[in-house]
Amino acid sequence: MYTIADLKSFMYRFFAFTCSNATCICCGKKVYSAALCKRCADKHLFTFLPLTASGRCSLCGKNLLGSRGLCSDCAKSPVLQHVDRVFPLYPYRLWYKKLLFDWKIAGQRSLSPLFAKAIFLALQSTYTDDRQPVLVPVPPRPGKLKAKGWDQIEELTGLLEKKYKWPVLKALERLSVEEQKKKGRQGRLDSSSTSYRLLSCKIPKEVILLDDVMTTGATVEACAFLLKAAGAIKVQVITLLIVD
Repeated sequence: MYTIADLKSFMYRFFAFTCSNATCICCGKKVYSAALCKRCADKHLFTFLPLTASGRCSLCGKNLLGSRGLCSDCAKSPVLQHVDRVFPLYPYRLWYKKLLFDWKIAGQRSLSPLFAKAIFLALQSTYTDDRQPVLVPVPPRPGKLKAKGWDQIEELTGLLEKKYKWPVLKALERLSVEEQKKKGRQGRLDSSSTSYRLLSCKIPKEVILLDDVMTTGATVEACAFLLKAAGAIKVQVITLLIVD
């Protein structure tokens, strides 16, 4: 038997669909909420190269032309000294890049549940022995929550913690107010070491840093340095996208 809440939900979805002009950015099919239709989300967001596959760089996780080992960047001039491994889900290209813009910059928060599900599926497929290493989110810059009303990583970790019951520890605080995207590569590398500080909390032996996109690796490296200095033995990173 349908409840009043079920009928209200159906009516909302019906009117949202009929009145919306939004289309899936992948296939062009009409959608009523998120920027991807269910078929494309299942095919492209929830299906990805296994995070521990041999076709990835063993450090930064970029897709390799060869079968195993390090990518050329990690072999020649590695930024990641305290990160044990990065697990990126998608390349920062094509409509993946557009999805990130719609979510992070344009504030299309209907994408948050899709990204949270993708992160959970990736974690679940990686930690098949029932381990759940604590997720440590990369914190937002000071004043962002007050100015914008939300932060994409804050929302992602909230969904992972409440809906998927993955343990989360907010162990870091950002000190710098300057946006990373406005800096060049060297500027990111130079400033990241002083941009964060550790909060007063007990750090587990194994943690997973969570961020939306990895560009140079300077942010996660700075965070990993602080976590290892506080007692973490293994620091891995999971990120939605990686600039390759």
